[in-house]
Formats: sequence, C-alpha cells, structure tokens
Amino acid sequence: MNWVKVYSTNNLQHIELLRHILKENGIDAIVMNKQDSIYVTIGEIDLMVNTNDVLRSKKIISETKL
Repeated sequence: MNWVKVYSTNNLQHIELLRHILKENGIDAIVMNKQDSIYVTIGEIDLMVNTNDVLRSKKIISETKL
C-alpha cells in the first residue's frame, strides 16, 4: 500500500479519535508517531491513509470537530 499523510498534530488523542472515525467510515489508517520519547512536545504524529482514500479522509477530517 502507498500511505499518504492526511493529518498531523502533537496530540495523540486527536489522532486516535480521527483514526477511529475513519475506520468507522471504512477507511484504513495508520498512526506514525515521530514524537521524542522523553520530550513528547517535540515531534509530530501523522495520520496516514491509502492514496485511494486521501480525498475522502480529508473531507471527513475537515468535518470533524476536535
């Protein structure tokens, strides 16, 4: 699969919530946590989806209130 980043933040709870919402809509997503293990405020967490799901995922994410 070709994975594409559709959302990035430093808040793991937001990413997990969005991943769950995408899954409920039939979209597989993975989380890539690039945060420092000691200083969690350093680094980003990316939400990745298959290239075929990018547009639909971005629409769902934009409609989600965090």
